[in-house]
Amino acid sequence: MSEAFLKSLKWYVMALAGIIGASAFMMANESGSVLPWIIVVFGFGVVYIMSYIWTEFRGKFLVISALVFIALTFVSSYAATALYVFAGLDFMGYSDYFMWGLTMLLGVPIMTVVFRFISEN
Repeated sequence: MSEAFLKSLKWYVMALAGIIGASAFMMANESGSVLPWIIVVFGFGVVYIMSYIWTEFRGKFLVISALVFIALTFVSSYAATALYVFAGLDFMGYSDYFMWGLTMLLGVPIMTVVFRFISEN
């Protein structure tokens, strides 16, 4: 179980680096500045290097990971409102990019279960 949890944390680091790269790309597009491109290259570079080194992150894991990432990306647009309504936590003034990264934390337990049960088969 601990190995699956550590793999899911590695997945979260990859997801967070992808979020940082995509967020910097959107900021560069909005501002017209070249400076965020350094962060874009760094974020997507971390994702590329980690996925290249992590050899068992292929096939089923990659497809499930992409589906979880896309699903949580859609959920993140409603996360601030849901946290305010159901838990009383006020994240309304925070950036959408911050909420995207915070919502990706839900992927850690999901990917722990995925890594645990698919690795056994």
